[in-house]
Amino acid sequence: AVLALLLPNVATSAHATEAAWARLAEGGYTILLGHARSSGTGEPRRLDIGDCDKRKALSDRGIQEARRISMRFAARAVTLNAVLSGEYCRALQTATEGFGEDKVETKSWLNPPAAGADPEAIPPELIEAVDNFYGYGNQLMVTHPALIEAVTGTKPREGEAIIVEPGLNPGDKPRVVNRLLLD
Repeated sequence: AVLALLLPNVATSAHATEAAWARLAEGGYTILLGHARSSGTGEPRRLDIGDCDKRKALSDRGIQEARRISMRFAARAVTLNAVLSGEYCRALQTATEGFGEDKVETKSWLNPPAAGADPEAIPPELIEAVDNFYGYGNQLMVTHPALIEAVTGTKPREGEAIIVEPGLNPGDKPRVVNRLLLD
């Protein structure tokens, strides 16, 4: 009886993932990806974004996860015109481990909301980047789940990417078009 209840969810997830891959094959989308698994808990009191030896970094499992994610994009022949990352070590390390340091461009507007900031605030630069992206491929933005939640209204599951396109009007919040299970 339990198996019968779980099978529809598995079929629905698999179908949604296949639909997401098909959409990405068309190109022109922005993919929001949360950083891979990290080690430890919390961040040090004094933040030095560029010092990954003192910051929360990816665990060995997280490094493997980042590499598997990039292999899934390659296996599906999904073109990425740009790989953008926040400056925090977990996001940057996910992007560089998966897609190569030479392909990653850091953007401060992909950093998570600062302590005390409005958790639902979306950096205007992020909206502009989604609005102004045109290409035969897609753009990937690696960031923190909190920022993805502000943009999409939902927190991605671990190993899940959210696919967005421009809002209905210039400057509107990006619209979610699909979710993609990667891990």
